[in-house]
Amino acid sequence: MFLKTHSSQDRLRIWREIRQKDFSNSQELVNEFSNIKILSRYLDYYTPKSWPNPFEIVSEGYFCCSGVTLILTATLINKGFITSNNLTFPVISNNITGDSGIVLLHEDEVFNFTPGDIVSWEYVKNNATIFQTHNLDIETFSY
Repeated sequence: MFLKTHSSQDRLRIWREIRQKDFSNSQELVNEFSNIKILSRYLDYYTPKSWPNPFEIVSEGYFCCSGVTLILTATLINKGFITSNNLTFPVISNNITGDSGIVLLHEDEVFNFTPGDIVSWEYVKNNATIFQTHNLDIETFSY
């Protein structure tokens, strides 16, 4: 999806194209994000107030686990797959991939625990260390 050689404008254009596509379910959308190479930590996942907006994340290429989760969340909301007012972001250390950061927990489904998959909360609890959980209002993602 995003390559190291892409410019800021290229990344924003690619993300816009994804937001304009029709998806019949959230799994199809998640598949679009499965090829993003997770980078080292850019964002302070313990301080939600410091998180940049998804456009800044894409523009600057902040594709750590947390950054990908935030742009995936914004896209899921944009496409109407998430409509609940409260968003839950557990801070985890993934025992399978070795990545640390936030994931999105929505109705017992966890997004961005492993690329391209939607897994159960039970699966995450069995395969990660959970440090804390952030609960944010969906309005945080209105751009």
